[in-house]
Amino acid sequence: MIRRFFPIILCGILALGSSAQDYMLGPGDVIDVNVPDLEEMDGTYRVSNLGTVELPYLKTLSVTGLTLPELKMKIESMLKENYLNDPQVLLKIDEVHANPISVIGAVERPGPIRESFEIDLLQALSLVGGRTENAGNRALIIRKGRSGESATLEIDLNKLLNEGVSYLNIPVFAGDTVNIPVQIPINIYITGEVNRPGELTFKDTDKITLLRVISKAGGFTDYAKQRKVLVKRDSRDEVEEYRVDVKAIKSGSQPDFVLQENDVVIVP
Repeated sequence: MIRRFFPIILCGILALGSSAQDYMLGPGDVIDVNVPDLEEMDGTYRVSNLGTVELPYLKTLSVTGLTLPELKMKIESMLKENYLNDPQVLLKIDEVHANPISVIGAVERPGPIRESFEIDLLQALSLVGGRTENAGNRALIIRKGRSGESATLEIDLNKLLNEGVSYLNIPVFAGDTVNIPVQIPINIYITGEVNRPGELTFKDTDKITLLRVISKAGGFTDYAKQRKVLVKRDSRDEVEEYRVDVKAIKSGSQPDFVLQENDVVIVP
């Protein structure tokens, strides 16, 4: 079965639902408290190893496992009982230690980012020194919800960094893990009327086109039938075949054929 080549572009993004307000406090976190009508409570407080903070008027308060909105309601309720008619409490997180943003993989300084509660992806990469030379073109953001289930969002770093697609610069929250996988070798096989037939290796970050593969194989011999190049591809337990007119690609009347891992190029 021979199939004519038609270019197909597939794009998709897995959306993650989350909010900075979902973060659950834990030991080591530092919170900023502001009560406009009770200035004695204003200040920064670190959550102890026992999961508590010492607040003026309220003394020891257990906060582990609470989100900021939940803690706000708890403090306001306690203040209303004894001190204020309509307390308004403003909270924010200054430092994250219990569940920081973690950056792993092919970056210069992998590890936790404790100084920031909510930053964007580019800021996260900058804070760990950027990617290493063997980094791939993907960023995987792994986010765990309150139910314990995790979701993963994959970001195309080539589009973000080189093409400037700004919506891909997503927010990264405390508790998220950012993984920058290393490059994966991609093998293409070429045989027939080329000067250096055999196995060719590329990076998964490369755009592997037929013209590029033929060039890397030393070009066509004088006997090559350039209009009848065959690409064989294993797909779901069957072999797909594509007949490609390379002369038409060279003239610009057809787009270059994009190859996939383990494709076999046969030049008659």
